[in-house]
Amino acid sequence: MSYRMTVKRPRKVSSALTIRIGAELDRSLAREARRSRKTKSELAREILAAGLAGEEAPDPAAEARRQSLLVSRRRSERDTLDFLEHAADTRGWK
Repeated sequence: MSYRMTVKRPRKVSSALTIRIGAELDRSLAREARRSRKTKSELAREILAAGLAGEEAPDPAAEARRQSLLVSRRRSERDTLDFLEHAADTRGWK
C-alpha cells in the first residue's frame, strides 16, 4: 500500500502586476484617483476588474441626460435651463 503525501501551499492573497503606461494615461489616472479619493492602484484594480467582468464604461451622454433631468426638477434651475436652451447655438449638432 502506498500513501501519497500532499503539501498544501498557502494561497496568495494578492500578487503584484507591473505595467508601463504613457505619461498622458498616468496623468489621467492620477487626476481621477485624486477626484475619487483613491490611490492609483485602487482605481486601476477597479478599472481592470470592471473591464474583465465585461462592464462597459458609462455613456457620457446618458449620464449628462440623467443629471439634466435631476436638475430640471428644481424650479430655480429650470429657469436657467430654459434660458440656456433658447440661447444655445445648436446648429450642426447631431
